[in-house]
Amino acid sequence: MTATQAWLAEEYAQVNAPHIRTALAALSLTGDALHQGGAFADIGCGTGEIARTAAERGFEVRAVDASPSMVEATRKLCAGLPVRADVCPAENLDLPPDHFTVVHSSWVLHWLTEVEEPLRRMARALRPGGYAVLQWTGAHLRSEGAGMFGILREISESSTWKDLLAGAQPTVYEYPADEVSAVLEDTGLEITHYDPELGHPLSAKGAGPTLADLPDLRRRYKLAGFATQAAALGNRADEFVDEVLRTMIEAGRTDPRHARIVARRPA
Repeated sequence: MTATQAWLAEEYAQVNAPHIRTALAALSLTGDALHQGGAFADIGCGTGEIARTAAERGFEVRAVDASPSMVEATRKLCAGLPVRADVCPAENLDLPPDHFTVVHSSWVLHWLTEVEEPLRRMARALRPGGYAVLQWTGAHLRSEGAGMFGILREISESSTWKDLLAGAQPTVYEYPADEVSAVLEDTGLEITHYDPELGHPLSAKGAGPTLADLPDLRRRYKLAGFATQAAALGNRADEFVDEVLRTMIEAGRTDPRHARIVARRPA
């Protein structure tokens, strides 16, 4: 079971408002593309808000997610709209070439075990003048180390948790923004927006969280980032999540290093 498959839509919907806001902000960077209609791909559709928005703007939408619960939520939210939603991990995605006006994927790339081929498939799927819109976490330079994902992996593999998390080890990976950009450019896309350091999601002022924020952080991460681990650990989930978050906070490694890239296929 992957981390995505463990997510339950009704739980994720409690904490996904920031994800939706940032996705809409990223899509706005495509300019008039959102008024052209045509086909729209939503890779990692979550609970369906972006798919619904695109369909209401006149697009035919192809929405996929690795979580059956998320796909079912998308189907319900988009009932009666031109939205096809299917269970499909992004690694297995097969999109028709030269077809989509927009290919969108927010907060998905860092869950993938390999990112280059999915990126190339997304790029090939764009029609001339079409846009790829990407946002993800863990986008810092390789020279900066593994960041908060490294702490998560270290604690998960410790003697306290290793056996309990057998089959549910964290599957999150770092993909630096410069490497993602290079893959897109190699496919022939033009980078129109490049932001490798989006602001910290929990503070408008850019300051990281403190131990006083631990209860809220625990809730958010259990429902999203640590969903698989929480499901596997049962009544010890809070203990695990608290150890991870406390270690991150005390080490000053709480910035997830979000990135945003928008790229265009030349007309």
